[in-house]
Amino acid sequence: MTSALSGKTQVGPLDQYPFSSLWINGRLVSFEKLTGQNENPRTLFEQTTFQFIREWLSGVDSFEMTTSGSTGLPKVISLNRTAMVASALQTSARLGLSKSDRALVCIDTRYIGGKMMLVRCLTTGMHITAVDPVANPLVKIPVDKSVEFTALVPYQISAVLESKHPHLLNNIDKILIGGAAQGLKNQEQLQRFQCACYETYGMTETASHIALRLVNTRLKQPYFQTLPNIKISTDNRGCLVITAAYLPAAVVTNDLVQIIEPDKFIWLGRLDSVINSGGIKVMPEKVENALEKIFYNCRFHNRFFIAASADEKLGNKIILVIEGVQFSSERLMESLNQLKKFISPFEFPKELYYVPEFAMTQSQKIDRNQTLPEAIFVSSLF
Repeated sequence: MTSALSGKTQVGPLDQYPFSSLWINGRLVSFEKLTGQNENPRTLFEQTTFQFIREWLSGVDSFEMTTSGSTGLPKVISLNRTAMVASALQTSARLGLSKSDRALVCIDTRYIGGKMMLVRCLTTGMHITAVDPVANPLVKIPVDKSVEFTALVPYQISAVLESKHPHLLNNIDKILIGGAAQGLKNQEQLQRFQCACYETYGMTETASHIALRLVNTRLKQPYFQTLPNIKISTDNRGCLVITAAYLPAAVVTNDLVQIIEPDKFIWLGRLDSVINSGGIKVMPEKVENALEKIFYNCRFHNRFFIAASADEKLGNKIILVIEGVQFSSERLMESLNQLKKFISPFEFPKELYYVPEFAMTQSQKIDRNQTLPEAIFVSSLF
């Protein structure tokens, strides 16, 4: 859903923004033509990008956005301009972004991640370079267009790493990776590169991320570190509560976390994904993290997730859902045998299912709710 006008502020953003045009999909588009609606968009990405910039430059105060729907039904969130500017300035301060930088916008501008990339540019004064959100957007950038900063989603990182030109990552100084947790394979491969890659934590309600985790280089972090002026705590469920001056109220999440310092926390999983199996609460993310490391070492590369299936005795039983019709059963069984060393028998998956291809949300996250009904039983496990 694109942003909608709900009022205007009498400001002149173009008087402060140092550039008169943006580069998008191979051409320069002047802000004068864009704001005058004299530039026809050629793709859906261009349409939503132009519309948001037009509204932002006209001084719109409030924007309506749709959440990605990865943890439930998509919903509409209203964010005010002040919150979006504050978020952008905090990211700029943490990463040292400046007017001399060129930023690549290559994620969907219908959602908060893409919109906030535009806001960071318009607030900080970075030049906007934009391409449609394809799997490997870096190959779309001409050699004469250096890029210092961008945001990618995990499937784009995977596509770049698996391409013939992974070295293009080193042409960028700082990369935000948002939308979903980074897989172990990506994290291991990113260690070869000097670009600083930050996994993000945040949501539409917080105007994008409130914390970053450096995942590569010798300074990599095992925890998320909050941006300046963000306060965190947990409620009686152990879920993260986020407070910031620019937010109208504290944001109470369903994310279970371990706070290790006032500005540092480790994400453990989603409270609403916890499975009650025979009276034992099982956190799928714990099983997935253990299994991911084992799969990686055993060179079993199919995507997977842990879920629940109804069971007469247990109420719910733990199941393993794997993507792909063909996979190495020998490596899978070897991995599952190793898994027994790291989790309890109650957490161990009882059945194996497969799906030819996982359903994905529009923001390229695995849609578990849409995938599960298509899962096909393979066998019981041990």
